[in-house]
Amino acid sequence: MVHQVSVDSYGKTAFITGGGSGIGRGLALRMAQRGAHVVVTDVDGEAAGRVASEIEQAGGTSVAKRLDVIDADATATAVAEAIQHFGGIDYVFANAGVLGPADLTETTPADWSLVLDVNVKGVINTCQAVTPHMMERKQGRILITASYNGVRAGTHVIPYRVSKAAILMYTRCLALFLAPYGVTVNAICPGVTLTPMQLDYAAATALAAGITTEDYLAERRSAIPMQQFTEIEDLTNLAAFLVADDARLITGQAIAPDGGMLASS
Repeated sequence: MVHQVSVDSYGKTAFITGGGSGIGRGLALRMAQRGAHVVVTDVDGEAAGRVASEIEQAGGTSVAKRLDVIDADATATAVAEAIQHFGGIDYVFANAGVLGPADLTETTPADWSLVLDVNVKGVINTCQAVTPHMMERKQGRILITASYNGVRAGTHVIPYRVSKAAILMYTRCLALFLAPYGVTVNAICPGVTLTPMQLDYAAATALAAGITTEDYLAERRSAIPMQQFTEIEDLTNLAAFLVADDARLITGQAIAPDGGMLASS
């Protein structure tokens, strides 16, 4: 249901990649609740369409587009079309991402290429496409979905960790570059969030370990100090603040799962 319309978001436009499910869907619904027009893009065009329809049925305004963020030209075209359709883009959520293999010994060059292309180049393509527009308008908010894995070493999903570490540095650099233009750039670093991607990973890992998915998730939950997973609503609450007018001076930050700010520019 569309509700809690925010004065500073009403009538503005949000462009979201990976918006067909999980965190991206949550961001799309939250921005619609705040009164923004929402452009939902996803490599799964049907999933993007379902989210856009969900927003429209609740009284919001949304369009959907199939988009593979690896394709820089297609990404630039999608951004240009959104600007033409709604008159501008105020918020960009560079959220599209893939997890990749868990076991380094089973990771192929093609796996490395896919993870780095989507998680790094895809974010760069998205931001690069909208940067001139925001610089010209001297306003805008960019929010990148990184991960706590980008700041914590580990023995599994290593390509994913490397990609998220790279994108955290990109966030800080882009924030410095765009700050003189009144554009903020931030990254959120979700902890374990039970998105479809995470649940698929949990099921595969549990199967390989010979345990149930429920037992695997219980083990992971017990290792978290607060013994609870990150909820999508936790992330959308944070995102809503970071793109609000009141957050105009918060830029170049990576927000940790516990809400603490990691080293910034």
